[in-house]
Amino acid sequence: MRCISDLGCQPVIFAGAGLSKRYLGAPSWIELLDSICKLNPEIEHSLAYYRQKYGSLLDVGEELIPAFHSWAWAEGRANFDDALFDPVTRQCDFLKFFVAKFLIDALPEGFEGLQPIDLVDEIDLLKCIRPHSVVTTNYDTLCEKIFPDYKRIVGQKIIRSQGLSVGEIFKIHGCVSAPQEIVLTRSDYESWSNRKKYLSAKLLTYLLEHPVLIIGYGAQDPNVLAILRDIDEILSSPGSLVSNIYYVIYDSQISDVSEPPSDMLLDLGEGASMRVNALHACDFKWIYQAFAANASLENVNPKILRALMSRTYNLIRHDIPRMRVQVDFATLEQAVSSDDTLPKLLGITGLGDPDMFNAVYPYSLTAVAKKLGYGHWNPANQLYNQIVREKGAEIKASDNQYHIKVKAGDKGEFHKYSEAFVELLRKVKNKEDYDVVLNQGVASSNETELTEAAERDH
Repeated sequence: MRCISDLGCQPVIFAGAGLSKRYLGAPSWIELLDSICKLNPEIEHSLAYYRQKYGSLLDVGEELIPAFHSWAWAEGRANFDDALFDPVTRQCDFLKFFVAKFLIDALPEGFEGLQPIDLVDEIDLLKCIRPHSVVTTNYDTLCEKIFPDYKRIVGQKIIRSQGLSVGEIFKIHGCVSAPQEIVLTRSDYESWSNRKKYLSAKLLTYLLEHPVLIIGYGAQDPNVLAILRDIDEILSSPGSLVSNIYYVIYDSQISDVSEPPSDMLLDLGEGASMRVNALHACDFKWIYQAFAANASLENVNPKILRALMSRTYNLIRHDIPRMRVQVDFATLEQAVSSDDTLPKLLGITGLGDPDMFNAVYPYSLTAVAKKLGYGHWNPANQLYNQIVREKGAEIKASDNQYHIKVKAGDKGEFHKYSEAFVELLRKVKNKEDYDVVLNQGVASSNETELTEAAERDH
């Protein structure tokens, strides 16, 4: 897409409840409240009664708090965690815990058996987007299932985080993993609204500098509008098209001959409005394909990028100013003046460097065979085929820590192998136990260290 090409970065996905309903069969907000009301004998009336009496679902949630609190302290105790019965626990935490438990029990752990099969294809394509980050108001763990290498940040931790990085899932309305953070009642929403501007400020760089794909929300969803309203105050361009925001509108009646409008005007309230791109679809595959990352980015581990960015952030903000590390400022000044020198200073060398390439993947298959004591390449290839049969790991099908495929001319190609591949085949030859875990792209010996550093810094 032109937007992705012009901005030169991956999109941010804003994921709503519609996405969880599509891929997990998750309940809507109304369906969720209706289900938990039916499970609590302390609740005298149906959800319809409370909706008619209070109007807003937020007010209904507020009304349900005493019923779940009293039920938990009576015959419903077995449905709640023992830790909730501490005197300092808030009454609302019983309701939130039950909602979280209900969703965990009701929703599938994965996508096995998902029908129709086209939805499985959609999920695979959604994974290929490799978004910079994901923002969601969902309580469930759909986003974590789709992007397992991304770091989950819930509720208040978003505001307290030191800086925004790559590969993170921001759960702004809480999560089943932290029920106390769930936004479910009028008082929850008012508290969230008071913090919203701080959240918007955190997300501002993302929403201005990246393509933004909003999916799973209704056309005028108040959760989306609340964030965009703050963004609009900074843009100060009423009614003009915000070219990097794409709003996906589900339309079950759309066809190949349909010509829906390519943009939509969002009413932000108080006389403000924002025009964004509109993508009308009932099948989302073409949308995911349009936003998909290029092939090289698919091989990048977001944990490593997040760890590198986080450690660099702390180095610049804390360690160097306080002189906690020895700094050669002359070397730094020289390095940052060159696009090629800084990566080398950080220990990052491109595969375009012939010395680095040959050091990591020095062997042809014939050379691998000779290292194993064979006089011909075929026995080594038979060991490889044994790995494919036993483990299902087709090492030659991708670039990884064992193997890389190199183009030679327009149509030719040849394969090179690493020392790790030699050792793997040696284990197979000697009938030793072995495992194959493919790290896509060039594996870094510092991966574990960097990932642990990211966890500490957050």
